[in-house]
Amino acid sequence: MQLHIPTLALVAVFITVILGALLLLAWRRDQSTDALVWWGAGYLIGGLSFALLAARGEIADVFSIEIANGLLLVGYTFLLAGTRAFGGRETPVTAFLVAPLIWLTAMQVPAVAHDINLRVVAVTSLQCGLVALMAYELWRERAEQLLSRWPTIILLATHTVVLSGRMVIVMTTPITSHADLFRSPIFAVMAFGTVLYTIAFAFLLLSMSKERTEMRHRIAALIDPLTGLPNRRAFMIDAEATITGRSSRSAPIAVLLADLDHFKTINDVYGHAIGDRVLTVFAASLHRCLGANDLAGRIGGEEFAILLPEKGEAAALALAERIRTVFADSAAEIGGHAVAATVSIGVAAARIGGQNLGGLLGRADSALYQAKEAGRDRVAAFAGDGGACEAPLIPAAA
Repeated sequence: MQLHIPTLALVAVFITVILGALLLLAWRRDQSTDALVWWGAGYLIGGLSFALLAARGEIADVFSIEIANGLLLVGYTFLLAGTRAFGGRETPVTAFLVAPLIWLTAMQVPAVAHDINLRVVAVTSLQCGLVALMAYELWRERAEQLLSRWPTIILLATHTVVLSGRMVIVMTTPITSHADLFRSPIFAVMAFGTVLYTIAFAFLLLSMSKERTEMRHRIAALIDPLTGLPNRRAFMIDAEATITGRSSRSAPIAVLLADLDHFKTINDVYGHAIGDRVLTVFAASLHRCLGANDLAGRIGGEEFAILLPEKGEAAALALAERIRTVFADSAAEIGGHAVAATVSIGVAAARIGGQNLGGLLGRADSALYQAKEAGRDRVAAFAGDGGACEAPLIPAAA
């Protein structure tokens, strides 16, 4: 079966423009991803380029060769800018001119301008560079686990290999005329492959954007937006998973419950903006004090929970005291106000096999109540059914 090249060219134009419009429409619906604008614009510019290339022989060569291939490279650069934007990086304006200027400069060389093979090599080599950069930009952000990321990287890498193959074919089997190029079975297959690549690439770009949006929604449902800590639901899920995932049922584990002292008074006296600052200062204090394996979450308005795997009561009390003193130092003055915020902390420790998470939280809550009753700004440990044992109070300045 022989492919009809003009028809295939029109199909490529139609599909590319439709996909560009689809990407822009996706951005209108979710404007949190600026990359979709760049990708959509890149596809539309590519569609215009294909239209000019398909009109070769019907319009002046300056439009169907120089401008068409220049636009093709601008379209690829827009796709690269979108890929960089997807990774949170801006693209300098001058970067959009590099590939087109190299192409237009090459066209000023008579040997290139009058040899279709050299023109194909020049354009294709620039395309290879831009596609390789797109693959690199996606690869460098591989820590963000999106299912469509690796298929997109593989598709881009495959496209680079195919483009390189086109250069090899042109150099080993030179094209003698433009008509020969259009009659070449290899050109027909590569043109058809380009159409398929264009569709697959747009699909993967949309898929990556959709995955990221869904992931952000999932994270937003589990993260407290003010402090950046897991909310109650997320903390309970992670804490339960941590406990059940421990291989040794005799390993120690501890829970801290922290409650900011007189928080309502702080809000009433200094305003909710300062109150919010107090919460973020406490979250920052936790980040300073906790280890990589420790879990913390905001489980209520001014109440926080901390899970300490592999820590017994003595280590948990020492850490709780450090959190108390670090926070007292950090919250002595906030926003020019002598807030002097403090925290009370209840500590409960057990062996993993001897207590579930709910039981530990209940014991820590009892210890917290004891710390509040004893005057606040202190740490107390659960001491069995008799209540809690107050830990030695170390002055905040110590």
